[in-house]
Amino acid sequence: MENKFHELAGRLRCPDDYAALRFTALAATCTQCARVYPVQHGALLELLPSRPVDLPASHDPEYVAEYRRAFLQRFDMREDRMSWGAPEISAPRWIKKRERQVQAVRAALVGIGEVQRAGVLCDISAGAGYYTFGLARNFQHVLHCDLSVASLAYAIRKAARLRIDNVLFLRLDYFRMPFVQSLERILCFDTLIRGESHEELLLRQIRGALTPAGSAIVDFHNWWHSPARRMGLLPQNFANNRSYSRAEAESLLRRCGIERCAFRPFYQEFELTSSWRRALSRLIPPARLMFEFPGSSPPPVQPVVDDSKCLVAP
Repeated sequence: MENKFHELAGRLRCPDDYAALRFTALAATCTQCARVYPVQHGALLELLPSRPVDLPASHDPEYVAEYRRAFLQRFDMREDRMSWGAPEISAPRWIKKRERQVQAVRAALVGIGEVQRAGVLCDISAGAGYYTFGLARNFQHVLHCDLSVASLAYAIRKAARLRIDNVLFLRLDYFRMPFVQSLERILCFDTLIRGESHEELLLRQIRGALTPAGSAIVDFHNWWHSPARRMGLLPQNFANNRSYSRAEAESLLRRCGIERCAFRPFYQEFELTSSWRRALSRLIPPARLMFEFPGSSPPPVQPVVDDSKCLVAP
């Protein structure tokens, strides 16, 4: 059996000690601690740390319990496993909104010089794989990363059904990711919703996984898209999750050492394909606050002026 992950050996690390991995046909082995990470069903590499991360007390206790349950669950390929947000169980209108965001992300990638079948794209908390499968043809390899057993089992079955062979599946903990400045492109959507302490831990992991020349695109739910609902004046459909104003999101990014980024507002209700829709977008708040930011790099020779606001991407 061929281990497809050996092609990415230089990009993957042991999540316990960040040492390099040695690949065989059926597994990856840490060259320092000798932990063995098996390849499951020929498609999934489990790169979980040896134990869950001890999250700060500021994290929501319900989320912490949910995280620990997901971490300790054993992987299997049961046919009834279904990812949250999968098209098979979602309303057509909701699916259309998600597909619009995939198109917006593709446009952003093309705008920064991405070419077809180039490099590696990593989707963190990839879920049902809207971005994984929607962007697979644009990259040599796509890493579909998640902790959820159900999401991974669903996505593996879907990739086989669609005959997409350049998507590789990683089961990982995004609080301790197996990357060290080794990825050129990272996506993380619909995940920065658990509160500032959660978001800060995840953003620092994403930034640390990027090469100095790489970039990540992430999104936040915009508080101003539905303030009446957020204040409890309408039925709550966002549970205990967190949304942000643009200023709050940018402040959080800066606390994570992300000083420069491009702001890309996303309007999920419509595409900006006409002059009147572009005019309308100036009157209503975007549903998502998308930001693109680079990896960490050595300090520049000349000091850089710190802008208090991210630039709006064209």
